[in-house]
Amino acid sequence: MKILFLHGAIKNAGDFLIAERSQSLLKSIIPTADLIPLWEGSDRGTIKEYLPKVNGIVFGGGPFFTNNIYPNDIPLVENLRDIELPMLNIGGGWYGKDNSFETVKDYEINTSSIELLKKIQNSSGCLSCRDWFTVNMLKEKGFNAMMHGCPAWYNLDCLYENKLIIPNSINKIAVSDNASSRNYLNAKKILIWLRNKYPKAIITYVLHRGYTANTSTESFKKLLKDNNITCIDISGSCKGFSIYDDCDIHIGFRVHAHIYNLSRRKMTILLEEDGRGAGVNQALGLPSILVYNNKRYINNKLLNRIVNRIFPSRNKFILDELWHYAERLYYTKGMEYNQAFERMILYYEQMVKHIKQIEKW
Repeated sequence: MKILFLHGAIKNAGDFLIAERSQSLLKSIIPTADLIPLWEGSDRGTIKEYLPKVNGIVFGGGPFFTNNIYPNDIPLVENLRDIELPMLNIGGGWYGKDNSFETVKDYEINTSSIELLKKIQNSSGCLSCRDWFTVNMLKEKGFNAMMHGCPAWYNLDCLYENKLIIPNSINKIAVSDNASSRNYLNAKKILIWLRNKYPKAIITYVLHRGYTANTSTESFKKLLKDNNITCIDISGSCKGFSIYDDCDIHIGFRVHAHIYNLSRRKMTILLEEDGRGAGVNQALGLPSILVYNNKRYINNKLLNRIVNRIFPSRNKFILDELWHYAERLYYTKGMEYNQAFERMILYYEQMVKHIKQIEKW
């Protein structure tokens, strides 16, 4: 059975992790599947070449439910009626700016994208989601949305292990970089704070999408040098995630750094920049630390964007929250995380049922 597997991996290391874990998941559940991986943003001519050669199409994870999925993010075909193949998506997510229900309710998806989503739902019975914010957003639009979790959660080597690994001491810390440039000052503050808290620890700053205007500056390089912090770029593949394998704890902004460490049952604290990070923690029952000030809300989208560019919304208590979070984690011996791993198993079992539909293709 040949399956066209469309993924979003082009630069961000997290997208490559999703693509790899999605394919591992598909192959473990459908051993007869012959996957043909292709970047979902490929031109229509390239995609069209494969359509007569495959039994169906799988859309793999990522922020799939964007505002303009089709034809902007995924060109696919000129006319959706030209696709008669069965289609299924796994663990797609939204791109909400925060964790408020107002954002869920008002989330916009254009008409052509809605048409594609209806076609996928008609084919597979539901739309597969990675968090409850996405589920609720789609239900508000009349879709049958099901919670299956992000494919990157499922490290098949330790899927049924449900105990957090808690080191006796913190000797190596990995800090994932901020996705939004407006959170750069918070990132600097956290790096300095960690160095002061753990003067002898090895600290590595991990760039998931490569160097940015902020991280390429001489002042940032000086900050790293003065605080004896190494910087590493892992963009372009998922191989760089191995940097987290021997760290004692991950702290940072990247959702898939958090997910990768959770999947290996390692200590990790995510600083939530938007609704994607909030979705992971809420779905797994983990505590939340917001990077932004959730009390500052500007309803007008254009005005909100302008104000945040000039005066970025910041949680001024982020370091206090971070420290108390770590204290609680040790005090409870990772109880919240152990329960999160149990939830992962529950979602995984639903994901398996969803993917098994492919056997009928």
